Amino acid sequence: MSGFGDTLRHARANKGVTLTEVERAIRIPRKYLRALEDEAFDELPEGVYSRGIVRNYAQYLNLDPDDAIAYFEELRGSYSGGFKVVPAVKPMEVPSHWAPNFAAIAFLVVISAVLFAWLYSAFFAAHDAAPTVTPAIATPTEINTTPAVLLLTPTAPPPQPTATTPPPTQAPPTAAPQPTTVPAGQAAAPVPPTQPPAPTPTPPPPPTPTPAPPPPTQPPAPHLHTVTITSDGFAWVQVTVDGAVQFSDAMQTGQTLSFKGKTITIQSGRAQLVHYSVDGVDKGIISSNWNASVTIP
Repeated sequence: MSGFGDTLRHARANKGVTLTEVERAIRIPRKYLRALEDEAFDELPEGVYSRGIVRNYAQYLNLDPDDAIAYFEELRGSYSGGFKVVPAVKPMEVPSHWAPNFAAIAFLVVISAVLFAWLYSAFFAAHDAAPTVTPAIATPTEINTTPAVLLLTPTAPPPQPTATTPPPTQAPPTAAPQPTTVPAGQAAAPVPPTQPPAPTPTPPPPPTPTPAPPPPTQPPAPHLHTVTITSDGFAWVQVTVDGAVQFSDAMQTGQTLSFKGKTITIQSGRAQLVHYSVDGVDKGIISSNWNASVTIP
């Protein structure tokens, strides 16, 4: 179904009446009302009677009757295949006899002869009288390039003098240490023992600090979306915000609604007439199909 019958059925449910109560109120057989809600248009009467039934039913349900009739005509035309009756065109009668116009033929022959004579005298005669011109052939001149080649030949530079490396200078010999002479009758002074240097105490390494545990990560707060929908005509729309149905009714031409939530689903029975925007960004129509839905995000 395209959404036309769903719109009528939801509007009747919101009003809280049955088909029997509608039949008593507007004097329309219940089978025609059910045919409209089921979109069984072949069960409705032909001509203006079906449009009158749609108008009275829409007015009783507080819907725009003009939009409802336009929607009904659009659907009924698409279901029927859109065939149109084209009146037959009567063929035009053309006389079967034909009489040649000898004056016109003679005039065309004279004009053709004059034109041919002028073209021949202007182009062909001038082309035959034009003299033949033989193009001159240039004789090449021999050029002696030997002096220029000798001037362009590079000359090797004279050899550079080679630097002489001076001989290395020898260092003077180092005098050997002389032993100490001790006089006779005296004992040699004892040589004090060499004490090794005291070891330098190594300080203990500083304690390694224990890193503090990172603070617990807070989950990001859910983002709320603001969705605005606008209807260009009579269309049934249902909006579900975070799992709860916030709107389920028929929108009139130019009506605008706004909703806010984390997850928003828009469903329409006439989606090509419903525009929507998310957080101020226009997204266009829901779909080019009759019955479609869209979910944000």
